[in-house]
Amino acid sequence: MKTEAERQQALMAAILRRDDGASLHEWVAARPAGVTRGLQAYQANAGASAERALAAAYPTVQALVGEDSFAALSRAFWHAEPPARGDLAQFGAGLPAFIAASDQLADVPYLADVALLDWHLAESERALDAQIEAETLHQLTEVDPAQLHLLLMPGVAVLLSDYPIVSLWKAHRPVGDAAEHRTIARQRLDHGQGEEAVVWRLGWRAQADIVDAATARWMQSLLKGESLAAAFEHAGASFEFEPWLVQALQQQWLWRAMAETA
Repeated sequence: MKTEAERQQALMAAILRRDDGASLHEWVAARPAGVTRGLQAYQANAGASAERALAAAYPTVQALVGEDSFAALSRAFWHAEPPARGDLAQFGAGLPAFIAASDQLADVPYLADVALLDWHLAESERALDAQIEAETLHQLTEVDPAQLHLLLMPGVAVLLSDYPIVSLWKAHRPVGDAAEHRTIARQRLDHGQGEEAVVWRLGWRAQADIVDAATARWMQSLLKGESLAAAFEHAGASFEFEPWLVQALQQQWLWRAMAETA
């Protein structure tokens, strides 16, 4: 069993290093041409699978850089950070950081943040299903805010960016007025305007929209598990709770209220 495991590890090392089978020398002494051709086939198939998985998770990044450049990026990332799990749907969490560290992509400074938004959208669609527990909301009028927490739905995330990431995402969606959003995104890039984004799932589809800075701070506090009192403090005086609560119920951001137990 140990020998078989070692052979499999050597095979994976050969594929990931794109070598000619040198790491398999203990099991294939002569290394005939068939071994090299087999490894090349494995490498090509694995690289193509990684590219398809990343394209599904990062459609906006692919649209921004083009299919050929995205294919090259996908394969470079696959060799740098190969899949650690069998489920390729989980592959790619490190791509935003990989993009941010790439000298070749330095002329597209917003790409890493767009990639992060893409990933959170993909994660939101994989999040566990949950239904709002409306019966818990009576605690909003009965429990000390210092002892009360609001839990957001699984898949909700908040991102703060120096770039107009939501506008860029909307500009490359197959629905909506893409031309209008391209104009908005271009103007905001030219003026150095960033956006605060909220990500959530409505039905089966992940959504993203812009929120103001106070709302972003408020929701970040809730996601960290802070009490309502702490969240109000972090949100600041400009935050208005009642309009947010209405929106949170309409958009299915809010899951339940939960009081601290003694």
